[in-house]
Amino acid sequence: MFSANQLTFHEWHAAVRGATVGAFSTALHALSYTRLGVALSVTFVAAALGIARYGSVAGRTVRREPWYALAAFVGFGAVVLAVA
Repeated sequence: MFSANQLTFHEWHAAVRGATVGAFSTALHALSYTRLGVALSVTFVAAALGIARYGSVAGRTVRREPWYALAAFVGFGAVVLAVA
């Protein structure tokens, strides 16, 4: 974003995955499914930080680029919470 380097596929995919999960888990909270939203959030953050490992390609991508995933997760979650 603020660099001459272009985003790689893994960085982009991790950011999209983080944005999707962040928006969805926040929407669950806004719809009074807070426990489900928190469970989804904890699972995602655990995967991003390498605490839990999931065998999917998406899990490996998020684990390789955790900061893109977590930044998008928080950013889009905040936007959905502000709108909801």
